[in-house]
Amino acid sequence: MIIVFKPQATPAEVEDVKRHIVELGYEPRVITGVERTVIGAVGDELSHRSLEILKSMPSVADVLPIQKRYKLATRDYHAADTVVKIGNYAIGGGHFQVIAGPCSIESFDQLRTSVRDLVAAGVRIIRGMAYKPRTSPYDFQGMGDEALDYLVHIKREFGVAVVTEVLGAHHLDKVAAVADMLQIGARNCQNYCLLEVTARVGLPVLLKRGMATSIEEWLSAAEYLIVNGCPNVVLCERGIRTFEKATRNTLDVGAVAVAKAETHLPVVIDPSHAAGVQRLVLPLAKAGIAAGADGVVIEAHPEPVNALSDAAQQLDSKTFGDIMAALRPYVELGGKQL
Repeated sequence: MIIVFKPQATPAEVEDVKRHIVELGYEPRVITGVERTVIGAVGDELSHRSLEILKSMPSVADVLPIQKRYKLATRDYHAADTVVKIGNYAIGGGHFQVIAGPCSIESFDQLRTSVRDLVAAGVRIIRGMAYKPRTSPYDFQGMGDEALDYLVHIKREFGVAVVTEVLGAHHLDKVAAVADMLQIGARNCQNYCLLEVTARVGLPVLLKRGMATSIEEWLSAAEYLIVNGCPNVVLCERGIRTFEKATRNTLDVGAVAVAKAETHLPVVIDPSHAAGVQRLVLPLAKAGIAAGADGVVIEAHPEPVNALSDAAQQLDSKTFGDIMAALRPYVELGGKQL
């Protein structure tokens, strides 16, 4: 931390602040300038009290962090790319994955048909929501526990790994008994209590960026997972809410590049939720891959027009092989293996 003094701060006030810094467990290093004095406080902010309390002292103008709020997620802590195993499949460190499946599980036949199509196209990780958060309480909310049983069947039949969402701690154990990766959705990105209990389950976590969450807040949410015992975090950029209405959300391609530079964690994009319409999913997926993404999460349904949720943005699972073929050159140009 850097403590910046007001121009009129006296030597006695500077000494008083130094004493407080030492009491808080840091080593003060004074830099006296022509107009202002600053103190660099050296120490581990993970194990000591925050120096921000010094802002209340009358001689202090500001307290500025020089370390990132997220520490274990940074490349400073872990320089090499983290490789996360989802079932038998790896993502990160050059391993690229297409994670696909229906927005929500509507029936066993709907899930099985879509998985059959996707596996034939080369997909090995299935996303399917047993519990579906919806803005309106009158919209389809998923099939709940019954859908978890369906996921067990398709895992056994097709040998796929499964990603499904956790909405709350009350059904965490049931979801964890089935899933190979737990998804924290955009609405729960900063639900810190849920992040803490989810981390302790021991499964990898797909952490979606909140619809109005800054990159720092998103990476700090990942830090909550890592600090609480979940090192296997995959970040998912799914589009943020802006003034633009041409797409459902604005895909922040820059966030992919920033997250890849700042952290060692795998980063994937969800072009389906960003696009909101079928025709834009593939172009946005290509853009995310070009920015460095380690994977894509795409919604696919055997009959998109009849989907009970997000029908406009779901691709037809029967033609998903065309999507895989279109993405492959971009993945290979990025030096990754699909």
